[in-house]
Amino acid sequence: MPTMATIKLTTNRPVVNHPHYEDAGIRERTKKVYQIYSRRPAAAVHQTLKEMGVNYVIVEPSWCTRQYRPGCALYEMWDYEEPENKGNAILCETMSHRVPKPFQQVFNNEMYQVLKVN
Repeated sequence: MPTMATIKLTTNRPVVNHPHYEDAGIRERTKKVYQIYSRRPAAAVHQTLKEMGVNYVIVEPSWCTRQYRPGCALYEMWDYEEPENKGNAILCETMSHRVPKPFQQVFNNEMYQVLKVN
């Protein structure tokens, strides 16, 4: 995902997650940030991001339900990880129609949705 590298390069803003680097700490942070693509409740994902010190989260709708082969979509990986949430709506898909509180949309186009973590 080149988005985070581009943001860091062009804005010099701190980036919480850059999944191209590899170590245990970054893997864990990536997993927390990618909760936005899970079926967890918005409030739970928001709380995790707040605890990480995140001010804004960038959602790429194309990643929300993209599936290269069965079982490999981000939400399917979360279904495997958290089967108790499998009946819930996919959070990023919900956000494409209606941004649930406590998130606030500050930008949206066909490629990106930027949400403020209040």
